[in-house]
Amino acid sequence: MQEYVKRYFWVVVALAIALSAVFAAKLVNNVAEAKLLPDAKRSPKITPPAPSPSAPIAARTKDGKPLIDRNMFCSTCLPPVPVAATPTGPVDPNVVPMTSLPLLLVATHVTDPRHAKHAFATILNTATQKQGAYWMEQEIPGAGPVVAIHYKYVDFTNKATGRKERISITGEAPAPSTTPAVVAEAPTQPAKDTDDLTAAIDQGIKKIDETTFEIDRSLVDKVLANPMAVAKGARVMPSSKNGEPNGFKLYAVRPSSVYAKLGFANGDTLHAINGMELNSMDKAMEVYSKVRDAQSLQVNVTRRGKPVTLSYTIR
Repeated sequence: MQEYVKRYFWVVVALAIALSAVFAAKLVNNVAEAKLLPDAKRSPKITPPAPSPSAPIAARTKDGKPLIDRNMFCSTCLPPVPVAATPTGPVDPNVVPMTSLPLLLVATHVTDPRHAKHAFATILNTATQKQGAYWMEQEIPGAGPVVAIHYKYVDFTNKATGRKERISITGEAPAPSTTPAVVAEAPTQPAKDTDDLTAAIDQGIKKIDETTFEIDRSLVDKVLANPMAVAKGARVMPSSKNGEPNGFKLYAVRPSSVYAKLGFANGDTLHAINGMELNSMDKAMEVYSKVRDAQSLQVNVTRRGKPVTLSYTIR
C-alpha cells in the first residue's frame, strides 16, 4: 500500500497546484475589476429598446388581386375605395312608398279577415295634433281614404297624387309640413275644439236617473273623431281578480269629464258592454268596434263591491 501511494503521490500535488492557480486567477480578476470598473450604482442606466410590433401577416392568395390593388408602378397611389353598389334593376311596382304627409300611426286593431270592416287604425296628424280612429274606406282628413289596415301599417290613397302610400307604426313620424294647408287654421283652433267638445258633452248627455242616460249621436261622432280629447278625463288601468283579468278600473275621474257625465265614478271597474266581456285590451278594442254604431248600451260595473248596470240610449 505504501509503495502504491508513493508511486502516485505526484497526482495529489498536481491537483493542489491547479486549484491554487484557479483561486489566484479569480483573486487577481476581482481586484482588477474593482480598480478599473466604475460603481454599478453610479453608472448610467441603459434602457433596452422596445421590441417593434410585428407586422400583420397577410393572407396568402393566388388570384393576384392584392398585387393589382397595390399598383407596384406607383408608390404614392392608394388602393381604390370600395363604392356601395346601387340597384340598377327596375323598381318593384308592388312596393308601397312611405307617405311624406305629417301622419303618425298610433295603433291598429286588426280582426279576422272575414270581418275586415271591424278593423280600424288610430292616426295622429302631427301638424294639427288631431287624432282620430279610421275604418276601411273611411277618409283621413287631408290625405285620402284608407284601403288596407294591417298589424304594423296602414295604406291609403293620396287624393293629391292618386297613388297608394303607407303609414308605418314602426317608422319615424314625418316632420310637420311647413307649407300652408289649403284650409288655414288659426293657432287657437285646438283650444276652440276643446271648448266645442266640452259644450257638446254638456248638451249631448241627458241624465234620466242615476244609471240611465240619453246620448246624442252627434256627440258620439265627435268623440270617435277625437278620442284623445276625452281620454284625459280619467286614468283607465287593467283590473284583475285572483290573478285573472276582469275588466278595466277608473281612477282620478274628473267631475267635468265625459266619464263623470256618463255616470261613472272614481274606482268603478268596467266588466262588460252589451254582454261582451272586457278581459283584455284586444277584447276591448273588438267590443269598441262592434258597439260604435249601436243604438243602446248596457255597461256592467262594480262600484264599492256591488254590481251596477249603466244604461245608455243613443238618439
